[in-house]
Amino acid sequence: MKKKVVYVACSLTYAGKRFKAQVEALKKKLEDNGICVVLKFIGLSDKNIPHDVYVRDIKWCVRKCDLLVAICDYPSIGLGYEMGTQGEARKKPTLAVAKSGRLVTKLILDTRTPGYEFKRYVNLVDDVYDMVVAKLQTLDGA
Repeated sequence: MKKKVVYVACSLTYAGKRFKAQVEALKKKLEDNGICVVLKFIGLSDKNIPHDVYVRDIKWCVRKCDLLVAICDYPSIGLGYEMGTQGEARKKPTLAVAKSGRLVTKLILDTRTPGYEFKRYVNLVDDVYDMVVAKLQTLDGA
């Protein structure tokens, strides 16, 4: 069976180095365990042209993925754009997560969009990994 393609997205602008390192560790764990292919975002930086980021992260990654994993710990208009595109335009599943106790806009908590699910985690790498595995199994009809 062909591996599912997962796009792990998060805020980069307001996130600290530790959070970003945890996101990278999650992506590495997903890939190393062979359960899926993880797409790489380029994100905004002084070196990247915003339109190039849009084309890569939103047009390409969101279009190509089977599952968007949206880590909602920090505010991000870009992440919201990706989530809206995934669910509304592409009609594909989204697993949105946030750390337990983290303030998240109420709109993210319950969209009632088919394929959308919001969950809380304690440990970003281990808990979200388990959530992704479970979600991918539902996509396979297992």
